[in-house]
Amino acid sequence: MGILLIHGFTGAPQEMRRLGVFLAQRGRTVLGIRLPGHGTRPEDLRQVTWRDWTEAVALGADTLREQCRAVFLCGLSLGGVLALYEAARRPPDGLIVMASPYRIRDVRLRFLWLLKRLVPNVRKGPSDLRDPEAQAQQVSYPWYPLTAVEELLRALRAATARLSQVRCPTLLIYSRSDRTVPPDHGWAIYHRLGSSDKTVHWLVGSGHVIPEDIEREEAFAQIDRFIRRVASQAMERNGAPRLAPCER
Repeated sequence: MGILLIHGFTGAPQEMRRLGVFLAQRGRTVLGIRLPGHGTRPEDLRQVTWRDWTEAVALGADTLREQCRAVFLCGLSLGGVLALYEAARRPPDGLIVMASPYRIRDVRLRFLWLLKRLVPNVRKGPSDLRDPEAQAQQVSYPWYPLTAVEELLRALRAATARLSQVRCPTLLIYSRSDRTVPPDHGWAIYHRLGSSDKTVHWLVGSGHVIPEDIEREEAFAQIDRFIRRVASQAMERNGAPRLAPCER
């Protein structure tokens, strides 16, 4: 069984590392990708489009499909948006979305075409991570170019337009204390998904980067339970033999 981990906007694979270790210790094959323009320097975000991100996710999913019988997609924030897009295009066995937006409402976005010329770069505000150790070790760009926001919005529009086409089992995880993505975005995505097997799990005290924050163990337990259930149901449906170690 393979799980593809996809980090968030301006983040890096490190924010998914704890989850990856957790899953690998339980016998899963885990691949954490780095989205183009991330994990290097903020200027590199000017050179990529949202299509570069979707292609990276598709390539990661293909890599796992070559090795594993079952494949799950798991994304945080932008990573969840990209996982939704890929799930609508080529259904995985299961989908996990954490703290992903449904729509970004900001009146300033109407003038993005002008703002990106007047103020090409935007400095990020303080992180809402509650875990002080994770806060100290966080790897994320301190600023980002506004051209990258345009690509984020394009990815978001493409994914939300296809939510009804997502029909695989889906687990949504959101925090009521997230200062970046309001929790009602979770319900908006939930109600528009085409899947009949969908669940929202609510955290209470975590910030936006759920896999790094104070309730990560609770989130990991929910993810593990979801993967076990979906994989077990698939095996019963298909009458499949016991999976090899890479495929558990």
